[in-house]
Amino acid sequence: MYELLTTLLQAVLAAAVPVVAAFAAKLLHAKAEESREDNKEGVLSHAKWQATDAVAAAVAHTSQTYVDELRKSGQFSPGNQAEALRRARETAKDLLTRDAHSILQEAYGSVNDYLETLIEAEIKNVKPGLKGES
Repeated sequence: MYELLTTLLQAVLAAAVPVVAAFAAKLLHAKAEESREDNKEGVLSHAKWQATDAVAAAVAHTSQTYVDELRKSGQFSPGNQAEALRRARETAKDLLTRDAHSILQEAYGSVNDYLETLIEAEIKNVKPGLKGES
């Protein structure tokens, strides 16, 4: 009887171990993939935060060093608005780390377009009611 139980237990274990091992391997793979995706989202989130911070600083800098003087002299034209946007975008790009720039490029395709969108939103936050001014 003892030999029968031992043989039966060995047969069950022999069949169960590969199934359990395969299940464990799939579970570990799924957890690793989930962790990789969470890390990717965390990295993108950090890059977006960095871009938002860079844009806020760039808009403030451009306003103080370029736009304010033009407004005072009454020379803030559409051409100057475009130049202010370009300056703010370039300043923001300079403030981004290479990693953040690469991550945003991969996520959004065009860092320039992404930054310009953030710049326009920042301008609306800083100066409500004024459109297109940087």
